[in-house]
Amino acid sequence: MVSVCGAFIIAVLIWNMVIRPVYSGSAQLKETVATKQAQLANLQELASRITPASRGRPTARQGRNDSIVVVIDQTTRERSLAQYLKRNQPEGNSGVRLRFVGSPFDLLVEWLGDLNQAYGMVTVSASFDEAGPGRVNCSIELKRLGF
Repeated sequence: MVSVCGAFIIAVLIWNMVIRPVYSGSAQLKETVATKQAQLANLQELASRITPASRGRPTARQGRNDSIVVVIDQTTRERSLAQYLKRNQPEGNSGVRLRFVGSPFDLLVEWLGDLNQAYGMVTVSASFDEAGPGRVNCSIELKRLGF
């Protein structure tokens, strides 16, 4: 009877200290892998939206001679940001001050990146205020490099 109880206790200890942790660790790893795969799919989808070649955006040479106001107008219309642009004030030949109200933050940031890559424009200053979930009010000053 003592040996049967001893064998039972040893079996329970082996189960609790070795086998069960391996199974629960395996389940956690499967869950982690599934989460990471979902994140990877999301990042790949976002990367395809950001990559210039995926949208047929202009190369860095195109539009360099266009007026900065014309470039802002065209690109905000292409990105569906024109409705949020409330002020477009030129600053000399190479700069512009913009005011967006209620703009989607993600679209605005992508648009700023495109202006930098395709048209050589840099953000000199920017001020953002939250205008709701995923939306901002902002004032931005842009300058074109090379002028």
